[in-house]
Amino acid sequence: MGLLDFSPALMSASAATLAVIYMYLYKLKPKKPLNPSYDYIVIGAGSAGCVVAARLSEDPTKTVLLLEAGPEADDHRINVPAASPTLQQSDVDWNYQIKPQEHACHGIKDNSIKWPRGKVLGGCSSVNAMIYMRGHKADYDSWEKLGAVGWGWDDVLPYFLKSENNTIPNQVSSPYHGAGGPLTVTERPYTCDVSLQFVKAGVELGYNEVDFNTGNNIGFGRTNTTITEKAQRCDTSRAFLEPARSRPNLTIVPNAHVTKIVIENKKAVGVQFLMGKEAKSVTVTKEVVLSAGAIGSPQILMLSGIGPKSHLEDIGIDCIHDLPVGDNLQDHNGIQVRADVDTDSGALTIAEMGSIVTMAKYLFGAQSVLSTNGVEACGFYQTKVEDDIEWPDMQIHFVSTFYITGDDEEQFIPLSNKKFYPFFGHDVPKRQRLSREGVTFIPTLLHPRSNGTIRLKSSNPLDPPIIDPRYFKDDHDVKVMVEGVRMCKRLAETDAMKSKGTQIVNLQMPELPEDDEFSDENLSAYCRHFCCTIYHPVGTCKMGAADDNTAVVDPQLRVHGIDGLRVIDASVMPHLTSGNTNAPTIMIGEKGADLLKDEVY
Repeated sequence: MGLLDFSPALMSASAATLAVIYMYLYKLKPKKPLNPSYDYIVIGAGSAGCVVAARLSEDPTKTVLLLEAGPEADDHRINVPAASPTLQQSDVDWNYQIKPQEHACHGIKDNSIKWPRGKVLGGCSSVNAMIYMRGHKADYDSWEKLGAVGWGWDDVLPYFLKSENNTIPNQVSSPYHGAGGPLTVTERPYTCDVSLQFVKAGVELGYNEVDFNTGNNIGFGRTNTTITEKAQRCDTSRAFLEPARSRPNLTIVPNAHVTKIVIENKKAVGVQFLMGKEAKSVTVTKEVVLSAGAIGSPQILMLSGIGPKSHLEDIGIDCIHDLPVGDNLQDHNGIQVRADVDTDSGALTIAEMGSIVTMAKYLFGAQSVLSTNGVEACGFYQTKVEDDIEWPDMQIHFVSTFYITGDDEEQFIPLSNKKFYPFFGHDVPKRQRLSREGVTFIPTLLHPRSNGTIRLKSSNPLDPPIIDPRYFKDDHDVKVMVEGVRMCKRLAETDAMKSKGTQIVNLQMPELPEDDEFSDENLSAYCRHFCCTIYHPVGTCKMGAADDNTAVVDPQLRVHGIDGLRVIDASVMPHLTSGNTNAPTIMIGEKGADLLKDEVY
């Protein structure tokens, strides 16, 4: 999730300074010639693809080609934790726009929102908010019950541990954390005091302070992050690819837009891609691995003739194999509930984030607010809207600032009516926004019943796909979200949060009678108007048994009915995990790589 932007005016001098420094520090990456054939071709150098390519290339006898549509991760902002929101709508973002929603986003222009996704080495791990969150053990045990044999909690935990290099003092000796892996996991070098008060607020309401990554994440606590102790982002490109880059058997090709997987006699035999306007193709001797994410992977499969037959025929693509590709789209969606706090609360302001003094502290290694990812604490709980569930159905992200995407928020949250401006502080002049202290609660729906689809716009591989999450199509989701907003009120009213002067902005919808802003009617309208993505799409190439007609891949991640082709990324999840999805996606990359290594050809 992209958080904590800088004011462009304040950032100009600081950004220029950073750019010069990184120009001197940046090492040119040698380019290897493209071979006509490879043992493995990995499509997509994202959170899972980087892991797969690095692990496969550990065997010096196997050649691996990694294709990435985006550039090298050379944008200096990628490294700075607090700069993540400046990467949205940039050259390293696919910049997707979802289909106008019937049941949600009514307060947003055209009933549609952006879906940022990383288009760069490291993928979304290079642009996200760096939260390391595994979810609840019941998530994975449910996967297994649904037919994903070998993907229960006890099966996947070793792969979480394999990746992790945890340096948090009270976690390093825990059996639930790993040491020595390539992925740095810390609590972050800087945490705002107001975030600590949020955790105390949860405890005040009767919840335990917990380590979220033990398999039971119900409770409140500070978030683990993929931020190094030197306050730099540890994305999968940095963690997995950089140590492997010098291997002669690994070829990394950025700016390579895959257009098609070549299928002959129901077997993947090669890949076609564009570099600029130049068309290229390579063949494969063992397997093609599709790791383009929950949007890109179904798009490429359908462009290659694998997908819903009727849809492909409508688009003008010959159907090679009829599968429910692009179905089962799920996303964590959230609602922003903003609150003002006292001027000495320790919350982050735009002015402080963008000052040259702050940037200088960061560059010279002193403690700096630029070392935070902004989402410094969370809470997980069960709303009781649904009985007899093991996992939490609600997550509260706590963001230690009021203006999540900076003083130019209208660009990121284009509200459809000026009457809605006070909810987000858009009625405040930009100059006054710089010093406004506040926080943002984001209740997040963890297990939506409303699922959507990915479909092709045309047979042109350069056209973006049609993304329809169908937010709030099922009324149950709204009921859970309403309870999440009410929890924000309860937290704000605790002694812990009142000690910071926390006051939630008025949530009264202008078209409804001013009776009770926390009534079912008012909060339901608020949720349907201002639903936003939490950037966690999954499920569009669902994993399941051979007799599951909703599944695209089997538990070994092999595409049903096609030899030599696997999907290894978040799209294979049968359903969402109870928390942020980057760590589970990295785990899928680790386990998927082992499945490939174990294959006998």
